[in-house]
Amino acid sequence: MSYPYGPPGYGYPPAQPAPSGATAITAAVLSTLVGLLGSVGVCIGLVEALDPDNEVEPAAFIGIGVGALIAMLWLLGALLLFMRQTAGHVIIIGLSSIALLGALVLVAIGGPAGGLPLVLSATIFGLTVAGPTGRWIAARRRSAYPPPYPPVPPYGHPPYPYY
Repeated sequence: MSYPYGPPGYGYPPAQPAPSGATAITAAVLSTLVGLLGSVGVCIGLVEALDPDNEVEPAAFIGIGVGALIAMLWLLGALLLFMRQTAGHVIIIGLSSIALLGALVLVAIGGPAGGLPLVLSATIFGLTVAGPTGRWIAARRRSAYPPPYPPVPPYGHPPYPYY
């Protein structure tokens, strides 16, 4: 193997290019859009439910609360994924897999009307479970250089006793 600037120093692995994170960032952006769209839907539903001209069942407020929780989880997962946290990776995988199952049911029941949610949830799921996404998250935790070996004793102490 040829090195453009000479071989790496003793004990150091050859320099690896840093992962770009394109798949993770794309998944986080799409998750942010889904979370924002869910938040807008919750706001519209809440305005309609609180309108005095509309008679709304109390169960509608439970549905609005669940929708708000799911929208906030999308946004939290996207934020944590932007921060290269494994928790965001897990949240987005979970939410997108549930959304993918729901979109499949929507396509089965409603026909091609559920095509956009199916494509969006499949895209987010595919980008999130892709290998480069995991490597991008793991690259944050890796140190640039291994610890020095052997450990250097602190100044003032001899490496072995003098008798």
